[in-house]
Amino acid sequence: MVDENQEQPQKNKTTNRKNAPSDLVEGEQNKSKSENKFSVFLDQIKKFFNKESPLFNAKSPKEFLVRLHSYPRLYFSVLGGTGLVVLIVVGALITSFVAHEEHHEKKLSKNTEQQLSKLVQVEKSENSILDNLPTLKESSRIPLSNEEQVNTLIKKAEILYNHGQIDESLQVFSNISNISSSIANHNLGVIRMRKHDYTGALQAFNDALAIKGNDSVDAIDAMAAAFYINNMDLYTRYLKVAVDNMSEIEKQPIYSYVYALTLYYGGHYFETLSALTNPNSDLFNGDRQRLAAKIYLLFGDEASAITQLSATATPRDNKALGLLYARMGDYEQAIEYLQRYNERYKEDKDVLVALELIALKLGDFGAVQDILKALLHDINKSKHQEKILTDTYPIEPSPNAYFFDMNTIRKDFWSRNFKDGPGLPVNRVLFYYAPYKLVNIKSALGAIQEGVFFVDSGESQDFMEAVNFLENGKYGSLADRHMIAGIKHLSLFHLRLALKEFELSLEDNPNSSVAHYDTGLIYAQLENFHKARFHFKKAYHLDPKNVLAGIFAVMSTRLDYRDPSALLKQITLDFQTLKFSDPTRHAFLSSFLSYLNGATDDDLNWMQKAKRPLSIYYALGVAYANRTHNKQGLVKNFAALKKMRPKNMLTSVFYEMMLKYHADIRQMLGAYAFLTNKKTNFEELIHGPLLARKMYIYMGFITGLLNQEEEELNARLSASNNQEMSTDLLRMLGLLHIFQKQYEKSIGIYNALIDKLGDHEMEVYELASLSYIALKRFDDAALLLEIGKSMDPGNYDVRYGLGLLYQRVGNLEASLNNFGAIKAHDFHSSYFDFYLRAPTNAQDLP
Repeated sequence: MVDENQEQPQKNKTTNRKNAPSDLVEGEQNKSKSENKFSVFLDQIKKFFNKESPLFNAKSPKEFLVRLHSYPRLYFSVLGGTGLVVLIVVGALITSFVAHEEHHEKKLSKNTEQQLSKLVQVEKSENSILDNLPTLKESSRIPLSNEEQVNTLIKKAEILYNHGQIDESLQVFSNISNISSSIANHNLGVIRMRKHDYTGALQAFNDALAIKGNDSVDAIDAMAAAFYINNMDLYTRYLKVAVDNMSEIEKQPIYSYVYALTLYYGGHYFETLSALTNPNSDLFNGDRQRLAAKIYLLFGDEASAITQLSATATPRDNKALGLLYARMGDYEQAIEYLQRYNERYKEDKDVLVALELIALKLGDFGAVQDILKALLHDINKSKHQEKILTDTYPIEPSPNAYFFDMNTIRKDFWSRNFKDGPGLPVNRVLFYYAPYKLVNIKSALGAIQEGVFFVDSGESQDFMEAVNFLENGKYGSLADRHMIAGIKHLSLFHLRLALKEFELSLEDNPNSSVAHYDTGLIYAQLENFHKARFHFKKAYHLDPKNVLAGIFAVMSTRLDYRDPSALLKQITLDFQTLKFSDPTRHAFLSSFLSYLNGATDDDLNWMQKAKRPLSIYYALGVAYANRTHNKQGLVKNFAALKKMRPKNMLTSVFYEMMLKYHADIRQMLGAYAFLTNKKTNFEELIHGPLLARKMYIYMGFITGLLNQEEEELNARLSASNNQEMSTDLLRMLGLLHIFQKQYEKSIGIYNALIDKLGDHEMEVYELASLSYIALKRFDDAALLLEIGKSMDPGNYDVRYGLGLLYQRVGNLEASLNNFGAIKAHDFHSSYFDFYLRAPTNAQDLP
């Protein structure tokens, strides 16, 4: 039964299959075929691993590969499997490292921890412009990927094998293993560098070097790690390894960049530029351009540095670009980039300090005040923060190079000095040739001009004739006698003695327009424009017909860095209502007012009709010619002045300068003859207007005559018995020693003037403090300027010098107090300037 029962189902299955649908039968057939294929595959595997297999009977690896090639599918499967295994091993290593990174970081060495703190400082100032080289950054590392390289080698091995080069094919397979391991170690080093584990990174790069993969690249990054752990012996060793192995990558696209790095870190900066600017590929384009920018900056080529950095700039680079433009003196572009940066990164307060320093260079003290107020508000007036910010851009007060530095003078003499400096200061020239006035009279020797007698300041004969006339007249008041005494001193060109008499005259008659005018003119010629402004305005308001006093009030106001626009408008309107009997005087004053109102063209034909031309007529012609850069006009007018004043040193020097207009100042050696001419009126030079004294020393500085001038002044000082005369000589010697850079001597002279001779003119305090600044005795300089501020709180030069000195020590609040007193928007000190000291910790370009 059992047998029957077992046979019956089998019979039923057969019957059922016969009666099954056709598609079911087809499925069963396909299944049977698959089972047959699988059976065949199993038979082949058994046959392959059988001891009798030809592959396992191979007597050498070479014979094994030859027999393996007879099984194409198996051959390529082995190759692919080998590559896959290698990739899996590399991935496992990286995954294992990342998984245990926290544990590894606890084992950082002591040197690594120290370098980590340094790196934090680097990151805080990563946008600063640097001059010190070499400095390494992580961007210099060259991370590698193994996939493309390994695939390329596998293809190479296959080609070699197909061409029967089996030994070479085996060597390539060996290289695949080494390269994969080398690249794995290299990339592990890169990861550790990013984690600031420089000791661990150095070990990884060392392991990569031991395998002999990409030695030059591995050595570059090992060198970076050595730098960060401050091991300069290793740094030098790895640099040599990188250089010695450059030939390995000479045909690779990274060759030019790696070669540039070896030159750069080896200190060959000029040669580095060639490799950076002639790359063999676009790899590392951004890094290459940043490094080129840094090297151009090292050589002082800011324009090329800007070009390189601009090509790869990000918004964060706006700060660096702004600072580069500032170094070039292109402050407009600098402000644009720095403001753009500030709008995006408001948390970076350093940029506000940079903007403030640019505003100082521009003389825009409205902007200076706004920036400092905002900065102090943002840091809540924290003294600690003030010090940090000012240390970021540390300034050093210094003498103004446009006046005291020969190289700067030679470079910018005509463009700068004719505008602001001592080259041809037109307003001072006009004051130098301005006429004095006598008390109102109805008739006198010379020209009668609306009841006022003009005395040309350069004609001593005019002065003496005027004095004789007044002494023979009926002017017996005390005020008149002081005026006469003052005119006598002017005839001898002793301005300070004349000033004392004029001031005494004003004490007796404070409402004398003429006395105020003459007093104002002496102050203007002594370059005390603050007091000159007061007396000229007073003279004009006392007598509106005294138009020249009003004109000089406008000029003094400008030189005192105040806005004269309202006063000029009033004088111009008043002038139109006045009537003149002398057409020449009317034409002269009209041309002068037009000049002050900005006119550039006036033929000045009225001068040809003047019966007795005054020096100031031709000085006005000089002013017009200078405004339009008319060399012919400058020469013509100074020639006329030279004819009127043949013994006047300043006029002769100016004439010689105009003959060489816009030429190299070293060609003005013709001035040498006038500076050494024994016929020069030294009384006028030494005791007359300050402009002549300064130009005497200034041109001596340019022509190399300072030592000879020093001997002349010392000889006259020894022969002088008059304290007033000695004071003028000592002032000249003090200034001369500043130009000679003999600052100790100048300080001794100025201290004697202040303490022994009681000379408390503001210029004495300013030049004495300037000498202290040149010697870096900043505390002494600040003390003198504080004394000066107590005597004249409105003196802009004093305020500017104090503001710089306080900012130098990080006291921005005190700087604001002094800069805030300067109301002008275009003030430039004649004496004081500043430069940026090199930062203590120089960093790379961002």
